[in-house]
Amino acid sequence: MTKKKIAVPKVFEEIDSLSLIAHKVASNVFDLSSGQINVSIRDQMVRAQHLVSDLRRADPTAKSLLIVGMGVAGMNAALAACEAGFSSVCVVESKPRPFSMFRGVTSRFVGPYMYEWPSPFHERQSYPSHYSTPWAEHGVSPLAWEASEPISAADLAIRLDRGLHAWWDAAKSKPYLVVGISKRAVRNFVIQFARTEKLRSEQRAAGSPMDPRQQFHHASLGARAKLWPEVKQAAPPPFFEPDYVILAAGMGKEVLDIPDGPVPATPRFWSDDGLKAPAVPMQRVVVLGGGDGAIQDALRALTIHHHPASFIDQLEAMPVVRQALDNEKAALLSADRQLRQHSSWSLKPSGYAMADLACRQAARNLASNAAVKEQVLKALRKGTGEVILYVREATLGKAYMLNRFAIYLLAACVSRDCDKNDGGMGFMLQFDTEVKRGLPPGAARTKFALEVGAPNARKSSFKIVEEVDHTVVRFGIDADTIPGPQLIQLNVDDRMYRERTTLKRVELPFVAMK
Repeated sequence: MTKKKIAVPKVFEEIDSLSLIAHKVASNVFDLSSGQINVSIRDQMVRAQHLVSDLRRADPTAKSLLIVGMGVAGMNAALAACEAGFSSVCVVESKPRPFSMFRGVTSRFVGPYMYEWPSPFHERQSYPSHYSTPWAEHGVSPLAWEASEPISAADLAIRLDRGLHAWWDAAKSKPYLVVGISKRAVRNFVIQFARTEKLRSEQRAAGSPMDPRQQFHHASLGARAKLWPEVKQAAPPPFFEPDYVILAAGMGKEVLDIPDGPVPATPRFWSDDGLKAPAVPMQRVVVLGGGDGAIQDALRALTIHHHPASFIDQLEAMPVVRQALDNEKAALLSADRQLRQHSSWSLKPSGYAMADLACRQAARNLASNAAVKEQVLKALRKGTGEVILYVREATLGKAYMLNRFAIYLLAACVSRDCDKNDGGMGFMLQFDTEVKRGLPPGAARTKFALEVGAPNARKSSFKIVEEVDHTVVRFGIDADTIPGPQLIQLNVDDRMYRERTTLKRVELPFVAMK
């Protein structure tokens, strides 16, 4: 009698593939920068590590990567790829060196954890190491730096350079870093690479002979292209055939102008501006937008602080104020967690309304405390000027809880009437308002003016805001300038692209884990 075979149940093997699905934009082409929702420096670095890790697990035979862009995402991806075993990694950049966006920018302050407020680990700003969390010893990142508090973008560039050199000195396998490349040459290669890889995929599925891979020739990169001279590099081969291309070429151009009128354009977010000039406290500053950039600029113009974490630190220097803030943090943290999870799954603005309500209630509670209000007024720059923040929508938009709470607390404590602010500037936060057009100086008007009103209001209800010294426009990125779709000729209205953008809303971990 033959023994009956015992059926061995199959084991379902899970693999990490979320980043591969979210960031794939063409055959074997992945985009780390275009259409991203979570865009902090830390988010960019973690996103890059996860993509490289998932690529390596999905295709252990892959050897070569071409990475376009030497910002934090591109560089962290390159170093992580070398550590993961990719034998040939080439990074190309049109600027003369890595991290160019941050260099020389002293008006913007950054920190990997500052925007996790009111979580208790928001204070120390080293990365990836952290002294006060269970994951302190488990986070990994090829690029690392030490900082006890938020630092300027210019300082970050210096520390990233330092971290890159330290990694370079210790690494066995290193990428080729080619700077000064021709954008057109890279664009042409990426377009052709995507077409070739799509054809090869179809040939593979049909069991047909496959065309050769697209060759990337260093000589085609333009007359200015060269190996970055600040690290020791071996001469690259004349060409190589990348298995995959990773795009990390930035998010696109910002919308910096008002729709109609001669008002001067706003400086780019990652550039220095005049909002901290000594004359500003005596002037009128109008900020347009409801996101992080607009809130930060309103806070910088209005207060003595360079970033909102410094504002909170100043408030908490008084024990009674610290206690009052502590009493509100649990509710704010709950709202923050709900907003982040809601935003991963839905575009409905109800999440913003919920978070605004939580901040508004906390701000009202705190504004009724004389000690809190006194500390807030001490944060104001002294002068008879004012800052006006106009938000087109009925709520603030995508903004970290720290920024959202700080601006609501200022709105609750600070009057537009400077006489009520102990000599500090005035402030007004107004929703459902947009600028219709700018009006130039002339005749009795000595400065620019703005015509404002509700988004769908009749012209008769518009009002003129006179004597505007500074107009700050923070309307986000122009969709027509997003680099990724341009590099591979992808339509940003394409359903597949929009669905993958939805996947990009999923919140990233604080660090990549060992």
